[in-house]
Amino acid sequence: MSRRVPCPLCWAMPAASQLLLPLCLGLLLPPRAPGCLDCFSTPQQRLRVCQFFLGHASSRHVACLGALQAAFLPHAQLVVGVAEMEKLKDVFSNVIFSLEQKGMAKVPYQVAVPEAVARIQPELAQLKPGYQKDAQVYKCASCSRVECQLPLDCPVEDVWKNEGERTTLTCRVPFQTPPDVRHSWKFVKDLRTRDLSLFRDLHPGASSSIVLRPTRGSHRGTYACQLAQEDDVLARNYFYLNVTASSQGAETELQDMFRAVLQSPAGRGAEGRLPGLSELLAEPDSLHKRNVVLLMVGLALSALLGTLLLGGVCRWAMGRP
Repeated sequence: MSRRVPCPLCWAMPAASQLLLPLCLGLLLPPRAPGCLDCFSTPQQRLRVCQFFLGHASSRHVACLGALQAAFLPHAQLVVGVAEMEKLKDVFSNVIFSLEQKGMAKVPYQVAVPEAVARIQPELAQLKPGYQKDAQVYKCASCSRVECQLPLDCPVEDVWKNEGERTTLTCRVPFQTPPDVRHSWKFVKDLRTRDLSLFRDLHPGASSSIVLRPTRGSHRGTYACQLAQEDDVLARNYFYLNVTASSQGAETELQDMFRAVLQSPAGRGAEGRLPGLSELLAEPDSLHKRNVVLLMVGLALSALLGTLLLGGVCRWAMGRP
């Protein structure tokens, strides 16, 4: 079985040239992705930690560095908002300092390193992961800042429903939101748009969803959900609700119109009789939607009745001797 052979130059170099020692030791360690400890400390600092534990002439520096690598590996994928980057740097700078103190106190690194990892867990848990307004996050996996590249206004999402069904619209964003996020809803009838000047407010408050039950034709249009923290807008969702009219629903609505008009005080005369055409048109709201529908239906029925009567008269006249 082959084994890794140390670089002879590493051990033969004079004391003045030992700045190259971290490089040689790095060649003996397996390749890996960088982590938070690597991002906020230098190879010389990590080697010095092991020297505090083992002494300068020890041959176990590689094992010590490997233990550091393995202990902090769970934090290699840590991502925080750029605003928290200085706090993250302080956490790992303090790790290096505390390990040096433990080494000087002759605490074994096998004990001191796990203790250091456990001690920083609460501090890391308090760091915010970065929200939309931060625009950038810091990744320990690459030791670099990364652009979020998430738009403020999401594309309009189509929602298809039939009349009478239940509709639920929910705000969803591809990033973590703060605990104090506020939701507000806006609506514009019929139009498919993201122009906020055309919308009217619906439901301010903490609800991330709205429910339409039952869904009606008047609900057709664009709904906008805005997520905000204090005065900062994090994102906006847009939903265009397409409502398919059902024949049963249309018939029911028409029947309701007839009943409402006939049972209303304006729908009857002083003696309880049905009003005539001239009386209907004399009313202030004579061109109301319901009256217009009644008028159109009445005209259609009158035309049909006239056609039937005329046909009957013609057949009767042609049948006479």
